[in-house]
Amino acid sequence: MTRGWQFSRPAVVAREATAWLFGPVVVWFLRGPRVSGREHLRGLEHPFLLCPSHASHFDFSAVRLALRSRHRQRIAAAVAADYFTVSPVRWFFAAWLGAFPFNRTGHGGHESIDEALALLEAGWSVLVFPEGTRSRTGVMAPFHPGIGLIAVRSGRQALPVRILGIERVLPPGSIRPRRAQVEVRFGPPLRAEPGEDPRAFAARLEAAVRALGDGDGDSVGVA
Repeated sequence: MTRGWQFSRPAVVAREATAWLFGPVVVWFLRGPRVSGREHLRGLEHPFLLCPSHASHFDFSAVRLALRSRHRQRIAAAVAADYFTVSPVRWFFAAWLGAFPFNRTGHGGHESIDEALALLEAGWSVLVFPEGTRSRTGVMAPFHPGIGLIAVRSGRQALPVRILGIERVLPPGSIRPRRAQVEVRFGPPLRAEPGEDPRAFAARLEAAVRALGDGDGDSVGVA
C-alpha cells in the first residue's frame, strides 16, 4: 500500500520543525497543557494506538505537546474522511499534521481499518478518536467498536487519554480560539486479550478513559 507524502521522512522533519516554531502559540492558548500520568509512557511499546477523548480541533495538538518529541514523531491520526473533501486548505492542513482519511461506516470503514493496521505494521502509531466525532459540551460519547477491531487485530497497546477543558478553547460556532486551562491525562496502556470481542475491548477502553480522574498535572513546553 502506497503511503501518502505526509508519512515521508522530509514531512516528519518539517512537522517537527513546525512544532518548534509555532508550538509556543498553542502552548499559550492551552496554558501548557498540564499533563498527568506521564509515567504510563515509560516502557510504551511502539507502535501503539493513541485513544483520546474528542472535544476540539485542538485535541491532536494538545496530545502531541503532552507526548513530547520522543513519542510523537511517527503518529498517524485518523481523521473523518469528509474533512479531506471540504476544501484543499483543510485537506493540506490535515495531511500536514500526519492525518489519513478514516470512514466510520460502510465498506469504507473496513478499508479505513485496514489502512490503520497497515500503518501500525509500517511502524506508525495510530491516533483514533473512539467517539467518532467531537463532543460539543466536553461530555464523552460512547466509543465505536472500530477501535476494538483495530486493537484486537493488531495486538498493539492502546493508550487511554482524557483531555479536559479543551472545549473552552474553540467552542462550537467560534472561529477564534480563546485561552483556557487544558489538561491531558494518560492512563495505563491496555491490550486486547486473545479472542476478546472487539466491542468488549472498546467498552473496556471507554471505561479506562472515563476513569481518568482527579490529579494535578505538570505544565509542559514544546520539547
